[in-house]
Amino acid sequence: MVEITFVNPSYLWVLVIVPFMSIIHFLTLRHSKSAVIKFSNFEAIQRVARGDVLGEPYKGLLRNKNIGLLLLRAVVYCLLILSVAGTTVVYNTNVSNFDYVLAIDASSSMLANDFSPTRFDAAREASMAFVSVVPPGANIGIVTFASTAITDLKPTSDSTEIQNLLYNIDVHQSGGTAIGDALVTSTNLFSTNKSKAIILITDGQNNVGTDPYTATDYAKKNGVVVHSIGLATKEGGNITNLNIVSKIDEGLLQDISQETGGKFFMVDSLVSLNDVFKEIATATKKPLALNVSWILLISAIVLLGIEWIMINTIYKTIP
Repeated sequence: MVEITFVNPSYLWVLVIVPFMSIIHFLTLRHSKSAVIKFSNFEAIQRVARGDVLGEPYKGLLRNKNIGLLLLRAVVYCLLILSVAGTTVVYNTNVSNFDYVLAIDASSSMLANDFSPTRFDAAREASMAFVSVVPPGANIGIVTFASTAITDLKPTSDSTEIQNLLYNIDVHQSGGTAIGDALVTSTNLFSTNKSKAIILITDGQNNVGTDPYTATDYAKKNGVVVHSIGLATKEGGNITNLNIVSKIDEGLLQDISQETGGKFFMVDSLVSLNDVFKEIATATKKPLALNVSWILLISAIVLLGIEWIMINTIYKTIP
């Protein structure tokens, strides 16, 4: 699917002048007077007037000078306006070379046992399975967060190192859930020109650190897609005999993913979590935006050059 958008759409209103240009053009022609000259060699003047460059009268589609010049100038005018309006073509393209950062919630609520054995263990296990299904050569980094975000591993393609690190990460001792900090820290880990995606796994709400919407804007400006995964069952779970029912901010996670071009998933089992990771790993489509303003501008300049050539050849006027 291809979509056309405009950086400065207000300039498009100027295009309404095009029909009036046509009307004015033909009104001017009606009041113009044709010049009559005497010339002894009618065959020669016929060739010159019709644009005989190679020995034959011009018989092309634009042989009518008035119509031809009007069309050329209208096209040039439209191209210039579209260029100033910042015409952008958005389309989906196949992408297989993503780099990833796994941003895993390591707050104490992740020890709830509604996942077997705990939410944190389920996230860790599914992350390890994810490493084995991503395309070869993909770099994967790891960030864990509670009251602050910690870089556990910078993006690397060494699957053994990634799996070992995942096996050894643990829940943070500090409280809180700093989703905004996790997004900023994860975004800063990317260093290649490949496509970039953060997989955010959490069971709570942002309650400390950087504003998550500010962090989302930061990720978006750096071309990072964020896939958000909410991890909890409706019944909740227990932590050392305390009944925990997580209140996931689904609205926030949906906003983060939608704003950055990612997806939001709500999962309630290890099976569904694994399915989500497989879907992310095999995703091959990514929306790309191509600003074609400079192409339109160059096209307008080229057409202006063609108009000049036509005026001095097939549309040449005898003085």
